[in-house]
Amino acid sequence: MDNLMSSVEDGCKFRCELCDTEVVHSMAELLIRGLATASVDSTTGDIFKSPSSVAVGVKTELEQYLLLRTETLVTESVDGGEDHSDQLVKASTRPTEFLSDLIENFVASKRNLLSHVSGFLSSESRLNRIKDFMQKMEMENIWALDARKATAETILESIDMKCLFHCPERFAEQDKLDDHRNQCKFRVVSCKNDGCLTSFSAVHIEEHDSICPFKVLPCEQLCQQLVMRCEMDRHCATICPMKIINCPYHLVGCETAFPQGTLDMHCSKLLQTHMLYVLQAITRHDASVNDMNQRLQLLEKAQSLNELSGALDVRSLTLIIKEQEAKIKKLERDIKTQEAKMRKLENEFRSGKA
Repeated sequence: MDNLMSSVEDGCKFRCELCDTEVVHSMAELLIRGLATASVDSTTGDIFKSPSSVAVGVKTELEQYLLLRTETLVTESVDGGEDHSDQLVKASTRPTEFLSDLIENFVASKRNLLSHVSGFLSSESRLNRIKDFMQKMEMENIWALDARKATAETILESIDMKCLFHCPERFAEQDKLDDHRNQCKFRVVSCKNDGCLTSFSAVHIEEHDSICPFKVLPCEQLCQQLVMRCEMDRHCATICPMKIINCPYHLVGCETAFPQGTLDMHCSKLLQTHMLYVLQAITRHDASVNDMNQRLQLLEKAQSLNELSGALDVRSLTLIIKEQEAKIKKLERDIKTQEAKMRKLENEFRSGKA
């Protein structure tokens, strides 16, 4: 209001009022999240209220709170009242962070007793409820995006003392304002790269251009092709003529690596060398085959000898067992003979005694 009055007084009643769209969008997202959080936290455990039933009232309170706090901050700083230098620096250079702090203070003031329980504040259930209610509000248009952006722009204009995120220019005539807006650094422009649908403030043209996935760039491997940034990695790893590859004959000895675009020239230039590598490989292969055959024959002979040796060992063992069995049988016969003699002597002894 003060800016509007001063504009009228000095004859410059037409204000540019363009803002950094990226900052405004971020602030608008903070507003909807703040409203959802305050609505959920203020009705937790209340069987008579729900986030939907209080959202409209909380929205009005939140808007009034934010506008009052920002206006008070600026007024007291200009009038030389309380020292808000730190807050002003944050507000002027990091407006989204400053707004986030204000919203957090408002949300804290709306929490009921149950919401103050530390376990609930960090619970996944609470976060899910906030997220779900945000989606519901957006679907039901409880706080439309355009309305949130308007609130965000009002707050931004009041705290952006250094004019880093909004245009402060004023004009006495509408035509001059129109001419200015066609050049203002905060005018909305669209990306000129084919395929990109992004819009942003003109002040961010270079920043966006440096990351736009649809930006056409010279190949990073210095081939002659122009490639979109989002296709660069695939291009360099697959079809780029300057991709370094191994010679197709590297398995037989050629250790040269070169850009794949020069493959035909390499193979033509070193045709005789490659043929020599192939012949050497064939020779080594034949020698290896012969060596393997010899080894196989030796193994077969060794196996035969082992089998023969095993057979001889079995035969010897059988003979030894038979000899031992014969000795055992002889001992058994001798024992029986001795037992018979002992019984005979016992009988004779008993007869004589009688």
